Amino acid sequence: MRSHLAIPLILLFLAGSAFAVDGVLEINQTCALTSGCFPGDSAGFPVTITTRGSYQLTSNLSISDVTTDGVVVSTSDVGIDLNNFTILGPVTCSGSPLTCTLAPGTGRGVAQTSMSNRGISVKNGSVTGMGSHGVILGDQAEVTNVRVRWCQFVGINTGSGSTVSGNTVYQNGSGGIFASSGSTVSGNTAYQNGLGGILSNAGSTVSGNTVYQNETTGIFTGAGSTVADNTAYNNLGDGIAVGNGSNVQRNAARLNAGFGLNLGSQATYRENTITSNTAGTVTGSGVDMGDNSCNGLASCP
Repeated sequence: MRSHLAIPLILLFLAGSAFAVDGVLEINQTCALTSGCFPGDSAGFPVTITTRGSYQLTSNLSISDVTTDGVVVSTSDVGIDLNNFTILGPVTCSGSPLTCTLAPGTGRGVAQTSMSNRGISVKNGSVTGMGSHGVILGDQAEVTNVRVRWCQFVGINTGSGSTVSGNTVYQNGSGGIFASSGSTVSGNTAYQNGLGGILSNAGSTVSGNTVYQNETTGIFTGAGSTVADNTAYNNLGDGIAVGNGSNVQRNAARLNAGFGLNLGSQATYRENTITSNTAGTVTGSGVDMGDNSCNGLASCP
């Protein structure tokens, strides 16, 4: 005779576990705290991902202190869908200059354990109020459609060859987005961050972003980068600053406290609109390739 005790035991097991649906493993507050969400993860934060594959939040994750990570990845080739949920830490930030509640800590929203962990993606949700970085990943990362605010350090930080697109980064203590060399940073909005809006290293493409009211430069790139179709305004430093040999085209830089454009040696600029920046229109040793407008004049420095 089948025991009726079997059904309650099964229900109890299900309550503390997160199962795969179509190969996607679930992450939620209940399994994180009570049992671990899948093999390789133990009860308590951070949720630790040790196996390649696809993962999805099925609830918000609430982190109680500034020294605890939300989700940590110790392997390569992992996809994390936040599924419009939030990884929520205890920090809030406000004001100008930006100040944050609580002292900085080591807690990150989503992070890798080593720079050798490549090909990690995070998409579709929010990371808020972490003691350190919001999202920090290694090379060949992808961060898309994520809202990051009130983190004590950088909102989104990725390694070389990464894609950072369609994100909103707001009021993070040490800058909005940092992407290492050879990355693509496109279609993001970065505003009111404690340092710069977007910073990328050499050879990157930074396009279609809107950056404003950041406490230093709106967009800063390393040498040999392409910076196109961005809008930078009301930043407390330069609107756009680029390294040597970069290509700067079709951007709008207005009402910044520094220069509209700050160009490294042999950087070229064309078809930009530069208006009412406090320190001036263009500085540095760039090459005017034509069709720029500086304070309504067709000639630029």
